[in-house]
Amino acid sequence: MMRSATLSLITLPDKHILLATRLSDSTVREEVNSMDRKLRNSGLILALGAALLLAAAPLVSAQGQSKKSPGGGAAVSPLAGLGSISGTVKAPKEFKAAKVYAKNVDKNVVYMVFTENGRYQAVDLFPGNYEVSATKNGFTGSDVQKITIAPGGSATADLTLKEGTYRPNQQMRSGLPKDEPLVSYDELYPPSHARQTIERTCIMCHGPDFLPNKQWDESQWNDAINLMQNPNDNAGARLVPGTFAAGEREELVAYLVQNFGPDSKKRGLAVPDEPIDEKALGKAMFIEYHIPPLAKGDRGFHDAHLSQNGDVWYVDARGLQIGKMDPRTATWTDYPLAGAQYRGHGLTQDAAGDIWVAGHTAFVRVDSKTGAIKYYPYDTEAKKPPHGNTPFVDSQQNIWESLSWANSIAKFDHTTGEVSVYKTPTDNSFAYGMVMDKNDKVWLADWWRCKVTKFDPADSQWIEYAPLTRPCTMRRVFADHNGMIWYALEWPGKIGMLDPNTNKIVEYALPLKWSFPYDIQQDHDQNYWIADSGQGGALIKFEQKTKTFTYYPYVQRTDMPKIEVSNENSIWYTTRAADSKEQALGVLYPDKSKIQTLAASY
Repeated sequence: MMRSATLSLITLPDKHILLATRLSDSTVREEVNSMDRKLRNSGLILALGAALLLAAAPLVSAQGQSKKSPGGGAAVSPLAGLGSISGTVKAPKEFKAAKVYAKNVDKNVVYMVFTENGRYQAVDLFPGNYEVSATKNGFTGSDVQKITIAPGGSATADLTLKEGTYRPNQQMRSGLPKDEPLVSYDELYPPSHARQTIERTCIMCHGPDFLPNKQWDESQWNDAINLMQNPNDNAGARLVPGTFAAGEREELVAYLVQNFGPDSKKRGLAVPDEPIDEKALGKAMFIEYHIPPLAKGDRGFHDAHLSQNGDVWYVDARGLQIGKMDPRTATWTDYPLAGAQYRGHGLTQDAAGDIWVAGHTAFVRVDSKTGAIKYYPYDTEAKKPPHGNTPFVDSQQNIWESLSWANSIAKFDHTTGEVSVYKTPTDNSFAYGMVMDKNDKVWLADWWRCKVTKFDPADSQWIEYAPLTRPCTMRRVFADHNGMIWYALEWPGKIGMLDPNTNKIVEYALPLKWSFPYDIQQDHDQNYWIADSGQGGALIKFEQKTKTFTYYPYVQRTDMPKIEVSNENSIWYTTRAADSKEQALGVLYPDKSKIQTLAASY
């Protein structure tokens, strides 16, 4: 059923403080225990605490940890039954933070660590056969060494890099060639008024490497623009009336044909390297668990969600699967969906342990014990798929989701089974990421219209907040431990914080041009973590007090559309934009000496 609602609009033309007509409860600013916040958001209740501790007891004994020493070159003891690899990396000239890969070929699990002063150590490795190698931009990768790790064992692999060719970084988007020529921005997009039009329309959504890889003629470029302006397209009009002034569309098409026409060559934008903090990287370790291929069809991850028992649940949007992976054993279980109309995007878990997926046309409920799946349509009379995006569980165990193509949010009532739909106040907003704060208020990221939108279920009131920087695109929002609302602006590469009590907004620019921050989350040490596709894929730690950013470069080139922070401050992600044969669930341990278990819970 469709519900009506009222709206308060707060705009921000050139000011740093928003004066709202309605304020949130003052209690939003109260300190919230980080575990309590995650339990509330994932639908768990504190009454389950004792049961969860009992269930986790075998994990503690099986993967208990002795005291570890931090640092890339310092000795770190692995978890019980697991192993380690250490060694040196040498090269003919000075380098910092080379990447060392240890691939378990039996389980198809890849570990990656960084060197510190030429030394490295990878810990908590599954027993089995490994291929170990090192890479560093500007060098030729080392030879691959094959070694075997016994349970509780250790091995040494010393590696050597050779002189090689430096290649600039490149933004990551699905389908981009891996070895195309990379050029400067002015060479890729010659300065002109048409370039300014491209920057406020095409690039801020697709990134700078999308257009140069098309080689379309005038008719094809016009068709593409028509699609973006078509209000009857399933996703709606991306370019709304008024986007182009008189003559701008014709000017744009001529520019596109001249620079990216049939006779042009595929090429991409050379972007700067990330700043290197070798000491921080020397402590870190990535693990990527590669999913087994399907018997038929390709894999394609979107979101992941950590669970009550330590498994990681995932949406395989391309393969039409919902599944779970146990990171303690690297075992996978798929649950096939009934058809493409139910393909998923995001997912969450309720207090009973059931998994809820934001499906294309329906709420999707997966019994986590049996794998049985039920479907609850958003709107049986919808003329186009609503396209569910991000689900959340409120304190009453109701399920809420953002519906991107319907510009709405939906609620599944836990008690009655009724589905209600609430229309967002702005058309063509493309409601994307969503979060619920501790007072059960809904917060949305409007991707295309770039606003933070608040919905109060108690009175069906809406409030929209405009970021300081515009034009912009926004994918995700996050409610931190203190009730502050954070957002990530893919374009123009900033993060922002909204105080719901004062309506003051502060924004921070990422240090590298062409950053594309997708998501932002907070760990339990008050650091903020950002998923960025701008340099080919990186996780970035932001310390608000010092306003410093620390970069953790990718294992493989990819974007990371949604990140999740565990109760041990490990950062989980999916490799959505990677090759279909290299799809993986990944995790960054910022300090491998602090790993207590491979299980992943909030």
